[in-house]
Amino acid sequence: MAHTRKTQYGVIAIIGAMGTLGGLAGWGATGSEMGSSTIIERASASTAGTRLYEIDPTHTNVIFKIRHSTVSNFYGRFNTTQGTINFDKDNIEGSSMEVTVQMSSIDTHNRVRDGHLKGADFFNVRQYAQAKFVSSGIKKKSEGVYVVTGDFTLQGKTVVIEAELHDLRTGKFNNFDMLGVEARFTINRSEFGITKHYNAADPENGPLGDRVEIIVGIEAIGK
Repeated sequence: MAHTRKTQYGVIAIIGAMGTLGGLAGWGATGSEMGSSTIIERASASTAGTRLYEIDPTHTNVIFKIRHSTVSNFYGRFNTTQGTINFDKDNIEGSSMEVTVQMSSIDTHNRVRDGHLKGADFFNVRQYAQAKFVSSGIKKKSEGVYVVTGDFTLQGKTVVIEAELHDLRTGKFNNFDMLGVEARFTINRSEFGITKHYNAADPENGPLGDRVEIIVGIEAIGK
């Protein structure tokens, strides 16, 4: 059974462009080139119809933050993400998104620690290869701010989360249609059965905290 959790922390960013296409591979254009060839505008009711955008793994970042040793914040990332976004400028509330993260792509800048995190104590990637978010609805919260609701699945368990979407933009780069947005959310790892180094009596003051703030920076391009 899914549980509902309100979003407070973390970020998902959806920014736009596929790295496999010409000059978008790697970092692509320089700052000056982007200034002359990029047209970005805030999303508004100016273009009719739903457009499919595909996430580019080359230009996508998934970053997480967790409390470590009760006194500091520790950061890591996942390097492989796929997904799609169906976006309608005239009906943003009718748009949808699906994002999948490959858990084996975890990267904490330490090979031994990465191996431990991939194992049964944490993500158990042999049994649970992916984490996935599938939206079920988007609604306007205030001017320029939206809330996306959906199912977040990790370790075979699904929790309904809400994430705030900010800075929603569309535009063109090298004649490709692009989409950009930033969202913010958090999860508690204990809800997904990840309780290694977890202090049940005081969740944020154990060897590892319970709350995980997540940043996902995605580039996507219209299909």
